[in-house]
Amino acid sequence: MKKRLLFVIPTLRMGGAERSIVALLKSLDEEKVEADLFLFEGGGVLQKEVPAWVNIIESDIVSRAMILELRYYLKDLFKSGHIFLGVFRFLLTVRARISKRKYFNWKNIKNYFQNVKGHYDVAIGYLEGNTDFFVIDKVDADKKIGWIHTDMSKRKILLEEIEYYKKFDQLVTISEACEQSFVQIIPEISDKIKVIENIVIPEEIYQKAEEFEIQKDDTRRIQIVSIGRLEYEKGIDIAARAAKILADRNVQFCWHIYGEGTMEKDIQHIIDENGLGDCFVLEGQKNNPYPYMKMADILVQPSRNEGKSIVLDEAKILGKAIVVTKYSSVFDQIVDNETGIIVDISAEGIAGGIEKLIADDDLRSKIECNSEKEINDSVKTVDKFYDIIL
Repeated sequence: MKKRLLFVIPTLRMGGAERSIVALLKSLDEEKVEADLFLFEGGGVLQKEVPAWVNIIESDIVSRAMILELRYYLKDLFKSGHIFLGVFRFLLTVRARISKRKYFNWKNIKNYFQNVKGHYDVAIGYLEGNTDFFVIDKVDADKKIGWIHTDMSKRKILLEEIEYYKKFDQLVTISEACEQSFVQIIPEISDKIKVIENIVIPEEIYQKAEEFEIQKDDTRRIQIVSIGRLEYEKGIDIAARAAKILADRNVQFCWHIYGEGTMEKDIQHIIDENGLGDCFVLEGQKNNPYPYMKMADILVQPSRNEGKSIVLDEAKILGKAIVVTKYSSVFDQIVDNETGIIVDISAEGIAGGIEKLIADDDLRSKIECNSEKEINDSVKTVDKFYDIIL
């Protein structure tokens, strides 16, 4: 008998967790499971890639506005007549910014969410935080799984959150480093946490990378690419300051940034202040980032924190030379000077790694070759998923 599954994730935009869940759904056997996918926001660029046999459920406007970025939904709340809720949600947002999210938000908003209709064998919250807590309080299921996509030791976890994570029947995280740090925070969950890496489907990456060709703007300049949300943890602001160091050293390069987020104005200010408009370019979000990744001479991941970067897995599939910062889980994916250059989380460190690859063609070629040859274990990842649900 098929297992009835519910996956919950806020959106299907272009983030790593979103790409990961779509790849997982594509890899599942519809003869073994039937799946519903609950989204707080429908219409993301990845939604069209969800297999047709997966049933998509979209939340109501109140739930959407409570859990997603208010800047997108405040007007919708007011237009739909929810004036009080709009003001309430605005005040919660102000409080979060002032306190830097050092409080438990879910208790303030959970009563505004409707329960998901129906009963499931397994319900999976596919993102840490309120998405996971939603599964605990608003879903009827025999087994509940919380999925962690980040190193939880890098953020403040309150006692109320810890109590929610203890309620899960199973917890999943995407790297050994993330597992170890989470067990240190909540030792009681050590017997029910499992590592299941992100799924990346190489054939799809190759196919999408060939959909169109990106012409390099200037073949004399090294083409650098970074892909990620313009948020603090992704470190694009550090990358901008690294670009300033390279420019001051007369390195010939053009650095393309693909993504969007709340730090866009701050990063643009760094660009304008330092006269980097010609060599450090915010290109916006792309529905298909792989031709741009293929075009790159060097891919840079400047993150302050990552659970396990899906961008690095994709870059290795395309045989890219990689510069990546030394966040805690990076060693689960990159061997220094073999499949990438690991540098300090600083502008100087990133600039130095880029210069090292530019100066040493043999090293760059070795990294490209080693990355491309690395074995992809996505089949084993699917088997691990079946183990915890069947």
